This record gives sequence, structure tokens and C-alpha cells, in this order.
Amino acid sequence: MKTLIIAGGSVDGKLIRSFIKDELQDGYFLIACDRGFNICDSIGLRPDLVIGDFDSAADGSLERVQESLIQFIKLDPIKDDTDVEAALRFAFERPDLDERIYILGGTGTRLDHVLGNVSLLALAASKGREAMLVNETNRIRVIRGGARLVIKKDQQYGKYISVFPYMGPVKNLVMTGFKYQTYGQTINGFNTLTVSNEIVDYEATITFDSGYLVVMETRD
Repeated sequence: MKTLIIAGGSVDGKLIRSFIKDELQDGYFLIACDRGFNICDSIGLRPDLVIGDFDSAADGSLERVQESLIQFIKLDPIKDDTDVEAALRFAFERPDLDERIYILGGTGTRLDHVLGNVSLLALAASKGREAMLVNETNRIRVIRGGARLVIKKDQQYGKYISVFPYMGPVKNLVMTGFKYQTYGQTINGFNTLTVSNEIVDYEATITFDSGYLVVMETRD
């Protein structure tokens, strides 16, 4: 089953509803993280699990969760990981939550949390799991060496695709079907060489031997 995590960042209720309609028709497990419960509550969406320390949720949120008999995990506010990481690790441990993980509300004005959530995408990739950060204009994932990512032009999330090595070089990067193609290059980062590429074929493929690669599909 797929997992949908609603975090406490910037996310519109319309996006959540349309995303569920378009991507999660076959069912999903919904985890609301802290203030993400208020977002779900505002659009009449009932989570399967609420998790967090409730430091950023509205007053009375924990009481409403308890009254609704929703499963919840209350975290210690003095902790080493974020609520979203706790939600991800919960999904990792549930054998029935074995498909793709989507995170909505994982971006916003707190850029430290945005970068932290990109790190969590890499954590998922390191465990052989696929996770995505999604907002109105971006779909972000991290893939690891040995993977093969195919993006169909008519299914891409916007016009542009940018890739960035994460925490070290990406070796033997091959990108075909793109306007700017690569054949066996090592990408070290520290430049904007791989920003704003475009798919020019009916599909594009990304492969590489080692490392981790952030893949961002974006639109204006």
C-alpha cells in the first residue's frame, strides 16, 4: 500500500484532494505529522495515524485527535529527529506499507526543514524505498546508484527536470531522451550544469553506477 504523509509546511487543501484523486485511487495509508493534522482536519480528511510532538499544532489538536479515536504517537519534543522522519520510519517498519511514499506539506518557508526532508528522501533511497516530496510546482525524489528512472514526457510534473549529486559524486551518469544528454559522466556538483533540462523524446531515462542523485521535476 502507498503512504501519504501530510507534514506541517505549505500545502493547499485543493492540492491534497486532487493528489489523492489522481495518484491514490487504489488506497493509501494517511499519516498526519503534527500541524499536518490541522490541515487534514480543515478539509475533512481523517488520518489513519497522527504523529508528532504537537509543538506546532493548534491548541486543542491533541485533544481532538484523542476524541476522534485516531491512532496517534506523541513524540517527546526534545528529540533528535523530525516528525516527518518519525513518520517515514513508521512506514518503513510496516510490511503492508511497501509501496511509494508521498510527502505533502514538506516544503515552505522553513528552508532548514526543506533540506532536512530532502535528506529523508535519501534515507528512503538508502533503504530501497521510493519517496517523493510534492507541492504545487515541484516533485522531488532521490535515487541511488544502480537504479533506473524512466520519466514519460506526458506524465512529467512540469516542463523542467534538474538533477544534483547528493553527499558525494555521482559516477557514470547516463541521461537519454533529454535536450541535454550525458553519457558516462561523473557529476561532482558545485555548479549549475544540470539545472533545467527538458525531455525531448516520449520518455527519458536516468541511470548511474554509484552515489545518490536528487531529481527535481519543476514547473513555473
